[in-house]
Amino acid sequence: MAGGCPQEQLHRCFQSWINQQAKDLNELDQAVREDRRNEERLKTLAEKNIKHFQEYHEKRFLLVKEDPPSSFSPTWCTPFENSFLWIAGCRPTLAIQLVYTLCGSELEAHLTEFLEGVRSGNLGELSSVQLGLIDELHCKIVREEEEISNRLERLQEYIGEQQLALVTDESTQQVCNESIEEMSRAIDAHAVELARIWEEADRLRLNTMKELIVILTPLQAVDFLVAAKKLYLSMHEWGQNRIDSNPEHFVSNPHEFNLI
Repeated sequence: MAGGCPQEQLHRCFQSWINQQAKDLNELDQAVREDRRNEERLKTLAEKNIKHFQEYHEKRFLLVKEDPPSSFSPTWCTPFENSFLWIAGCRPTLAIQLVYTLCGSELEAHLTEFLEGVRSGNLGELSSVQLGLIDELHCKIVREEEEISNRLERLQEYIGEQQLALVTDESTQQVCNESIEEMSRAIDAHAVELARIWEEADRLRLNTMKELIVILTPLQAVDFLVAAKKLYLSMHEWGQNRIDSNPEHFVSNPHEFNLI
């Protein structure tokens, strides 16, 4: 990884990821248009995209460990994109909700053909077995999301009530060196735990994608990945467009006029 501070390296890492997303989207779109019945090719592409997702998470976690607190609300992220973040990324359940939405919209769009017995194999044709597995996955992911969120909440309460209270103690006229050292140790421990929570959240995001790809057919998996990437890249573009149209409302640091 190139030099620079962790934030600069994270920004470059993200920009590289955005470029990879766009490249992968073009490849997936082309496969769907030209060879949607070639299950082996579609399966290979879906697995390739999941591998890229995993590689990105591994690269950025190495950087996050160097500065976890600031990475939770990245300064290179647009306000619009930041408003959707859950522990520095999308909620894993968003992927499952997207499958449900695509299933309904595809079925509605091709209802006549479906009733006439015409099958295209898209997400509008999820079987009862697939829907059951997705529902089970959804319930499991919701529970795991709540566990991670609760861990973050407990960590925030601890650092607020047990450690930072040292500097607000009215009986302390001057913060002694021992108190400063104790607070410094607490902040370091807080950063380490933040990194662990980040890692677990990213692992849950990755595992959700992996399990969904297993449940879906190769064509459905590719259709899902195409929609997910389009949504992700669109949010990125919308956030940038809002900044471009009202730059004075968003630039808080002239050196940080960047994206996620």
